[in-house]
Amino acid sequence: MKKHNKNFTLIELLVVIGIIAILASMMMPALGKAREKANQTTCTNQLKQFSLAVNMYKNDNRDAFPYWLSHLFPDYVDTRKMYDCPMDRKRDDDPHPYDGGDDKAAAFYDTPGRTSVHETPNFAENSKKSLKTSRKGISYLYQMCNGDSSLVPTKEWFETTAADNPTLCDCKEYQLENGNNGGPYDPTIFPIITCFWHAKKKQDVKVEEQAPVLQVSYAGNFFLSRVRWELGQWSP
Repeated sequence: MKKHNKNFTLIELLVVIGIIAILASMMMPALGKAREKANQTTCTNQLKQFSLAVNMYKNDNRDAFPYWLSHLFPDYVDTRKMYDCPMDRKRDDDPHPYDGGDDKAAAFYDTPGRTSVHETPNFAENSKKSLKTSRKGISYLYQMCNGDSSLVPTKEWFETTAADNPTLCDCKEYQLENGNNGGPYDPTIFPIITCFWHAKKKQDVKVEEQAPVLQVSYAGNFFLSRVRWELGQWSP
């Protein structure tokens, strides 16, 4: 009697491998979208926690904003991972990758004479409450900080009666009250903490219209916008 060979032939094996490859290629976009959605959800939750932390800080400090997001650690934000967006792959110290580096200085420099974020105030090594993350900077752009306003054009908004050395926080509050064609902005869509790392870079879309950008507003709520938040809220 003849023995029947039950092993796969080379052609059958190649067909099976080809089918698996096709199925894997069909699943990859869905898996990528699921991972992206999970990262966005994580970042959203972190921004909402920052919103709560900022409000608690203000309640404890006569309604004043924290000088820097790092000042919330560890009393109001108890984990360093909160400062890292999972979509931030660059791992550098530019929290606004769409502005050519302008806000890099505005977000991390303090008063004249101080140098960079690595020295003060976010990474003060001589402080027991120093924030030392696994990356060089912080993923989020904090716009109510104690940065030197001379680094940005918003200083020109102030009249001669304004403070001699307004901070970025002063400029933002002035913008909130006067920056919309002479009228106030809506505090529910006026951003103070921003994450740009989820915005899609599409060739057929202008940079300022890229979305979504994750925002915490002056009023404390969370919303989505385009890179240029003045264009209004954004929805998928």
